Amino acid sequence: MTSYYKNKKLKACLRYFILLLIVLTMTLVNSNQIMKANEYNEINEDKETEIFESDSMSINPVRQKYLSKEDFRYADTYRVLLNGKTPKISTEIETVPFAISLVCWGGLFAIQHQLQLNTIWKEQTDFKIYEDGIYALYSDKAGHIFGTYLTAYLVQESLLISGFSWELSAIISTAAGLAYTTYVEILDGFGKNWGFSPSDFYADVVGAGLFIGQYYVPFLQNFTPKFMYFPARWFNANHRIPHDAFIDDYSSHTLWLTVNLYNLLPESAKKYWLSWLDISFGYAARDLCAAGYDCPEKNAKAFYDKYGNVMVYGNPKYIIALDFNLIKLLPDNGSFWNWLKQSLNYFKLPSPAVEFGNTTKFYLLYPFPINLGSIRF
Repeated sequence: MTSYYKNKKLKACLRYFILLLIVLTMTLVNSNQIMKANEYNEINEDKETEIFESDSMSINPVRQKYLSKEDFRYADTYRVLLNGKTPKISTEIETVPFAISLVCWGGLFAIQHQLQLNTIWKEQTDFKIYEDGIYALYSDKAGHIFGTYLTAYLVQESLLISGFSWELSAIISTAAGLAYTTYVEILDGFGKNWGFSPSDFYADVVGAGLFIGQYYVPFLQNFTPKFMYFPARWFNANHRIPHDAFIDDYSSHTLWLTVNLYNLLPESAKKYWLSWLDISFGYAARDLCAAGYDCPEKNAKAFYDKYGNVMVYGNPKYIIALDFNLIKLLPDNGSFWNWLKQSLNYFKLPSPAVEFGNTTKFYLLYPFPINLGSIRF
């Protein structure tokens, strides 16, 4: 009975949290619209005063509708939209693109929900909270950061071509990204083999915070989260045991934080570095296998819970690699292509790297075993 009331209270708290997100978003939206309206009125009042003083009453004030290309930037690169335009300065929703976006997002949400109902949520129990940090050696936390960030990015792109301003779209998409990943966590709470993980939720908040932070603190735009997925067998490793789909096969994932080194260098040093060449810091957990399963990787290290029981076997890896900024490296060729290479830049390509673990390895094209040697410590 105590467990029932505890779960009931937890469900209520989660509902209030989602409600708070909605209220916060609507408050920010209204505040932004009021602020934009006030700014517009002030601009028009100033222009009308100038016109009156110059006795040019026949001249109508002209308001710039779109941001200039120079103002629509991410670090030292120009951003692009799928429609080839830049964002509107003030929100003016365009009905058709907005309706198409809603239909597309609704369809994707329904498909994803059904897929997970048939996989990781197919067996359900009462809601529970379970801290699962060690089960994937924290590689899933980096995945939550990236997932929330990428969701916010894609939502923002659809809002921008639907007539939302850059600032308002950043606010709404951040809230939407966090709301979506929180919903996933809540459903995990009902999964038989899962639970609502506080550390997963904290990682979601970090991803949302990074996304909105890059709008208000441009310096953060020099740091880009990236994701890499290749089936583990392609580079002589083992898939995670167990896993239901590629999304929870963490042994095949590598998560990265790419640094735009060129933009951080002083002007005098930039001539010594290629503008499209970045540095990435990565983390991966290879050969993951949960205790109780037949684990093929005999060299994997055992990790224990606080009671001294083996929880998981695996090999954590830390990587430093070169990275390619596709926006700078690939040529421009139309709005769709330019938007595509901008979006693909959130995914890491194989490149020269150094991997640190039980053995330090030098790779020509990480993670594939075309290596330049290794050092065992």
